[in-house]
Amino acid sequence: MKAHRSAYCDRGFVLVNALIIVAALAGAAVYLLARADAGRVRLETGQNSGQLGYYLDAFEALSITLLNQDMRGGDVDHRGENWAKADYNVPLDRGQVSGAITDMQGVFNLNWLTDPTNLSAPDAFDRLLVRNGISASTGNAIRAFMQPGGPRNRQIYAASIPAIDPVGGALFSVEQLADIPNLAPDELAKIKQVATVLPGDSKINVNMVPADILAGFVPQVRPAALSAMLIPRTRTPFTSVDVFMEALNIAAGEDLSEEVDASRFSVASDWFEVRINAELQGQTASRISILRRFAAPTGTVLYWHSSSYR
Repeated sequence: MKAHRSAYCDRGFVLVNALIIVAALAGAAVYLLARADAGRVRLETGQNSGQLGYYLDAFEALSITLLNQDMRGGDVDHRGENWAKADYNVPLDRGQVSGAITDMQGVFNLNWLTDPTNLSAPDAFDRLLVRNGISASTGNAIRAFMQPGGPRNRQIYAASIPAIDPVGGALFSVEQLADIPNLAPDELAKIKQVATVLPGDSKINVNMVPADILAGFVPQVRPAALSAMLIPRTRTPFTSVDVFMEALNIAAGEDLSEEVDASRFSVASDWFEVRINAELQGQTASRISILRRFAAPTGTVLYWHSSSYR
């Protein structure tokens, strides 16, 4: 009887052990399958990120091609050209890429404020602020931030977290203005819409600049007359600065040659910004590229770019 009970118990222990082993193996299998699936997802995500990078590169290359092709049409850049289309949207095999090219010489260059020979820039900047509802205090803060050696009142920068030690001088990017303490985000957004950062010797393209920005440089011309003068330029762009100045004199009703520095104007551009967005199976990527166009045979080159993935 005892032997029978012992054999029965042994069989029970064996069964329990077997069940434990089966459960352990099942748990291990589930864990391994989960790890494998997570690995597959990571691999797929990595592959998609790589593909998105190729999409961004492709649109960047397209932009360079368009700008190089435009060089064959002459030395005038205006809104009616192929590169200046509002938006390019290209469907691809499993996603799409879109983007737009903008002329960076069609807005106010903040680095003009660091050029002591550009006598018209400070007043033009003040008028720009007023026209766009940006406070004078913001303008003063930007000037102080960019002056040689940086702002005199450095305590407010030292109290920032992390502390900031502005050195002043020309900017590399408009984004640097975000380091100015107490600069309201909405005012920074307005600045980004009407200003950019380029080398201080860049010129403003009169075929691309909006009337309200150009008005800051030619206050002698009534805004309505200036706007009317600029309307035809999409179809009939200014072919030279001399042609522009003649039209400006007519709009003003006087000779402005001694009051307006014509050397600050141009009818063509060298600097362009490209904003690109790509999508692939729910993943997205974006890039901002700065292109500089040189005369042939060099053509258009990438100055710098910044990408982000989500």
